[in-house]
Amino acid sequence: MKKKITAFMAIAVLVSGILAGCSKSPASTNSTGADKDTKSAIDTSAILRINSSSEPPSLDPPKGFDSTSYDILNNIMEGLYRQDKDHKLQPAIAEKVDISADGKTYTFKLRDAKWSNGDPVTASEFEFAWKRLLDPKNAFPSSFLANYIEGAEAFNSGKGKVEDVQVKAKDAKTFEVKLAAPTGFFLNIITSPAFFPVHKASVEKNDKWSAEAATILSNGPFKLTEWTHDRSLKAVKNDMYWDKDSVKIAGINWSIVNDTNTAYQMFKTDQLDYIKSVPNDLRKQLLDSGEAKADPQAAVYYYRMNFKMEPFQNANIRKAFAMAIDRKTLIEHVAQGKQTPALAHIPFGLLEPDGKDFREVGGNFFKDNDIEEAKKLLKKGMEEEKYTTLPTVTLTYNTDDSHKAIAQAMQEMYKKNLGVEIKLENKEWKVFLADQRARKLQFSRSTIPADYGDPLNYLELFQTDHPGNRINYSNKEYDALVTKIRNTADEKTRFKLMHDAEKMFMDDMPLVPIHFPKTIYAAKPKVTGYVNHPVGYLELKWVQISKK
Repeated sequence: MKKKITAFMAIAVLVSGILAGCSKSPASTNSTGADKDTKSAIDTSAILRINSSSEPPSLDPPKGFDSTSYDILNNIMEGLYRQDKDHKLQPAIAEKVDISADGKTYTFKLRDAKWSNGDPVTASEFEFAWKRLLDPKNAFPSSFLANYIEGAEAFNSGKGKVEDVQVKAKDAKTFEVKLAAPTGFFLNIITSPAFFPVHKASVEKNDKWSAEAATILSNGPFKLTEWTHDRSLKAVKNDMYWDKDSVKIAGINWSIVNDTNTAYQMFKTDQLDYIKSVPNDLRKQLLDSGEAKADPQAAVYYYRMNFKMEPFQNANIRKAFAMAIDRKTLIEHVAQGKQTPALAHIPFGLLEPDGKDFREVGGNFFKDNDIEEAKKLLKKGMEEEKYTTLPTVTLTYNTDDSHKAIAQAMQEMYKKNLGVEIKLENKEWKVFLADQRARKLQFSRSTIPADYGDPLNYLELFQTDHPGNRINYSNKEYDALVTKIRNTADEKTRFKLMHDAEKMFMDDMPLVPIHFPKTIYAAKPKVTGYVNHPVGYLELKWVQISKK
């Protein structure tokens, strides 16, 4: 019992740090205070109308490893644990967990949960789903998240057997997991949709089960009923959900709208109740007026430089590109979302054992807008590569007016500060994501939200051949250090090693960090109870809509 309580306390402290580190003020009361609104009657027949910025790439949990897919999956499915309204971990499909004294064995007892067709959710379906997540034949981009499990990394890399993966259904309601080493944030990791169970019979019957609403079974607060591709998705309250009494609305309609100006006009004309972003040129005005809100987010917005595409094989050229950006001006006049300039890789909001913020302890790794140094480094790098003219650089971003505005500002800054002409290219999200994952992009945009609340999440992404790498970065010393971190039980030592790893990474400068973002959105006053988790995804389980 003591071990169990300690794990919960650690996660609670971690999340409070995210709130403190990402924002000087608490999250919007609308995000957490639905139950406090007693003045208006709640319309239980109401449908929440919300936008999705693109077609979800996949609603197969381990395959759809992106924020668009996961914002939807997080509301139609559920794993062993779920974050509550205050971002604290609570049992979900698991009713309780027992953790062994050495911190390596987790035994989950499942509650009497059901799929939307009435079938029971079983421990064997968790075993099936987690082994499926790791199967190298599937090549799921989220599979690395399970590497803390004994035997997982070997199987996922093609060097081990599925039988050696230490996840096992002991009986219909008992699921046992053995870790390779104590991992204090393991319960936090498994809130990710990558670890959601799947309905085994459906998956085995139809390999395209996740492509249409009719063949997707839900075990979460809502169930998908319609999916008109590239246009909309619809879900209704799942009456088979174990906690259905907490769901106060009849359903959710997602309209697929990839232009924020169009989404905002739909919001203003009462076609949408909640929009997940606001137009870039109106952002400051809407935030200042209170019509839009900014919630804490543990994330970093940056551009990746591909090491196998000239001129980014050269460290000095990479450093020049990082230093030649005026982030303060870009944030104040272009992004306009109260972001914090990013002069490092790992964001604010992740706490050290003594309660200090990892980012505050680690500090910055270079100066913002350091033009003279950037010019010197560019000249040095070009001499090293024997360039008289810099090879063409194409900056690629996914279609979105806010990303476009930042890309255009960077283009101007590189021309003004370095005399370098940059080409711009935009791609629709699904195509962009596929090309970036295939390492086809030379200089490309990313926003990386934390998959779980620990700095290691950001460090492990750039190990050689890691699926999150995407830029062909490879440093054997760095790889060895990250592996050492993963196997270090002493937290004080582990955090020191993580600072060392970030310094090594930033010395190589594979990225151009831009800012540490916030979640900026707008919601009608009648809508309450939505939760933007700082580490996690949009939560609509507790939404309430007041009657007019």
